[in-house]
Amino acid sequence: MKEKLAEIELDLKNGFKFKAADRLRKMINQYPNETKIWNRLAEIYYESGFFASAGKYWILTEPKEDRIKQSVEIYEKSVNYSGTKILEDITFRGDKAKLSEFGKKKLVELESDSKKESNYIPSFLPITNNQKEKERSLKIIFKDKLMTSPIIGIFIFLALCLIIVVIMFIQWIF
Repeated sequence: MKEKLAEIELDLKNGFKFKAADRLRKMINQYPNETKIWNRLAEIYYESGFFASAGKYWILTEPKEDRIKQSVEIYEKSVNYSGTKILEDITFRGDKAKLSEFGKKKLVELESDSKKESNYIPSFLPITNNQKEKERSLKIIFKDKLMTSPIIGIFIFLALCLIIVVIMFIQWIF
């Protein structure tokens, strides 16, 4: 994880904010309990002027600063204070017990609001290694297919050329 965070900081230093944000979003799926990843992503969005997006990733963080409080307010307003929409947006896959007291309280509040609003509480299972392996094996299969398709095409082309040459040779002889 430290190596990935170092790469992200290098991306930011080189001006690749979008790439860094994308990597952080992926890391949140891998390490959902690491609030420093959530906070770093929120910082990038805040520095870039995307206050609603910053608020989305600061929603489970205690608003000790006005900018955090304002960003969260902007985000909540952008989704009409819908607990269901917020839960779907943040897709928290971590262990609720590992959240701060504020984060636990906020999550319970959002779930309660979602239950009242739509009689539904979105929940997301953690990404397991089995899912990652399936994704990886599907990518390998797809890459293999991409490589074998041109090879088969070349063999078919050569076979057709050979048939044409044989037919022309037979006609030339007779």
